[in-house]
Amino acid sequence: MGQIFYACAYDIDTRTCCVMDADKFHANCYGHSGAVRSIHYLLRQKPYHVMWGGQYVLLDDKLAEFSRKEDLLGISTYINREDFELNDKGWSGKDYYDKVKFIIENSERWNTIKVWEESREYFDWGNTHSVEYSGYLVNHTQKLAVDLADYFEQSRFFSGYREDMTIDAVPVLTETGGGTQMALFNGVAADSTEELAEEWCGDLLQIVDEPMKDYKIINCCFSEIWQRAGYCFRAFGVNDEQYLLKDNSGRLYTAAPLSIRGNREREGALYIETRRETIKFNFAHYDNLPYAK
Repeated sequence: MGQIFYACAYDIDTRTCCVMDADKFHANCYGHSGAVRSIHYLLRQKPYHVMWGGQYVLLDDKLAEFSRKEDLLGISTYINREDFELNDKGWSGKDYYDKVKFIIENSERWNTIKVWEESREYFDWGNTHSVEYSGYLVNHTQKLAVDLADYFEQSRFFSGYREDMTIDAVPVLTETGGGTQMALFNGVAADSTEELAEEWCGDLLQIVDEPMKDYKIINCCFSEIWQRAGYCFRAFGVNDEQYLLKDNSGRLYTAAPLSIRGNREREGALYIETRRETIKFNFAHYDNLPYAK
């Protein structure tokens, strides 16, 4: 069936939260997702802790990995007493049973808000069908920032029914585990920074217009191998040997498959074959290339 996720933004001081069913990660981690839209809208109003929370936190003693109060409070926005009862794992006998009790107690203390319609109007959804990739996504907890325009340019792709799509940075950075690997199941563009997945889970985030003093701007890109390949083909084409280009400088587009555990395997480039009116992308390791740039 697969893990279901919830998009959660929460204010610890006011005990206010916004929680939306985000379905399976790879179905709703994009900039045109309503769940992403709502979180982006909130972050453009003020700072919130953010967690793209998965149900699998209840399995395989995953809760033992969460220690910060901010994280346990995040889990309490979408997991409650009934969830623990339906997934009976003998909680009272667990070493982390105090965390279970904390989550259950706090799950009843949240004031829930909804911003579905406000976020639609804010982003002019009927015309844009996407959140805005401008300004900076900042992490107040770690004093880090992501340039959203740069993120979009590195991560964008074309789909069969619309242009200028992207896996959004917020779900990947803040997920509780197991989601990003599904979105990037086939592999990643070489420039992707998939190692950042989950690194901002539960942190205090905000979207601002200008970079904040003393905050480090980090490179961030989440780009699936074939989605990005399609974009590069339309935007930059191929060289004389029919190898796909990554930009206008003539450099090759390179990528890597992922192992079942989400680790990168050998990188390579893509070359195309044209068959009548169809185009096929083929993967070639570096040692099989006629040359490499």
